[in-house]
Amino acid sequence: MTTTGIWHPFTQMKSFEPLGAVVEAKGAWLTLSDGRRILDGISSWWVTNHGHSHPKIAKAISDQAHQFDQVILADFGHGPAAQLAERLADILPGELQHVFYSDDGSTSVEVAIKMTVQARANQNEGHRKRIVTFDGAYHGDTVGAMSVSARGVFNEAFQHLLFDVDSLPYNDIPALQSFFAEHGAEVNAVIVEPLIQGAGGMRFSTPDFIAELDRLCEQHGAYWIADEVMTGLGRAGTMFAVQQANAVPDVICVSKGITGGTLPLGLTICNPEIYARFLGADKSQAFLHGHSYTGNPIACAAALASLELFQEEQTLDRVAQITSRYEHIASQFAALPNTKNIRYRGGIFAYEVDGGGGGYLDPTGRKIRDKVFEQGLYIRPLGNTVYLMPPFCISTEDLDWALGLMLEATRDL
Repeated sequence: MTTTGIWHPFTQMKSFEPLGAVVEAKGAWLTLSDGRRILDGISSWWVTNHGHSHPKIAKAISDQAHQFDQVILADFGHGPAAQLAERLADILPGELQHVFYSDDGSTSVEVAIKMTVQARANQNEGHRKRIVTFDGAYHGDTVGAMSVSARGVFNEAFQHLLFDVDSLPYNDIPALQSFFAEHGAEVNAVIVEPLIQGAGGMRFSTPDFIAELDRLCEQHGAYWIADEVMTGLGRAGTMFAVQQANAVPDVICVSKGITGGTLPLGLTICNPEIYARFLGADKSQAFLHGHSYTGNPIACAAALASLELFQEEQTLDRVAQITSRYEHIASQFAALPNTKNIRYRGGIFAYEVDGGGGGYLDPTGRKIRDKVFEQGLYIRPLGNTVYLMPPFCISTEDLDWALGLMLEATRDL
């Protein structure tokens, strides 16, 4: 028997009960209907980089909503979308300056794939058919995004719908070089999560790996797409992860933290060479893709306010302070007999816990989640991968407290 209600994402609904009902959120903290205060240890799915209900972003949303709300971007322009595109062009590396707006991370990836495929078709480069991705990748849940993600529990029911890709080992420079030596002239595009694979288990790569990918794509005329949906906007320690490798992708996907976690917004930003391939005598060469809420003015206003906060609040310095606290405590986690692969970068701290079968369905991490939640910390492990990714506004005292709870819960397990 079923009852009317919310169908929660990534959740087995049989016998499921929510952890609570949120009635207020301020800074790094959630308040539940029963009065409990819970520290948001994953930035509400990696989006609230400045913290909840930031007054500057809230005011920008209110001001824009009172001026005008939704505008069809197919035939009209408006200030917030134009200003956001200009601001992003200023802070992105290289000549990434042509912004295509969409709704979320998955659709920003979907747009990037279609954009690179049609760019080849418009120039009669049909021989470049290979799409390259990496093992452990997760790029979203639409069909194209699933196709360039690792095959596994997230998409196994849809295997017959997915197109074929070449999957290479993540962070393996020799394998990358070998593949391009043999197939470089056939590659349309490579898509990668630079420095950190998120949902794949917080797997890290070196900046050298991203730099070599950049070099090989340039050498062989292949496009490369940086999926910075999670790693962008300070999460990896710099404004964009690719900057740590001095690399410039042909296309970059941005979402999650772009609005400070207030409103959904996706952006796919390409260089002039790709953009020019869509300029033709008739509409057949145009990029025939869009969304009803493309370039929503209120979301763009929130994003502009969020970007201003990086300067006003010296946000990247705050991220560096978070990293230093991770560095301080990492050895204590490494000393536990049931942990391995302790790692941290930017605002992310992660490790694996022994005791189960490993992977996304391993229940070990959930035991730690339940233990720390009882004491006021919310985390959401990826199977036996336990991680902390708090809002950048978290105080040193709260961060040390959260890490201490995780250390104690892992030791007890």
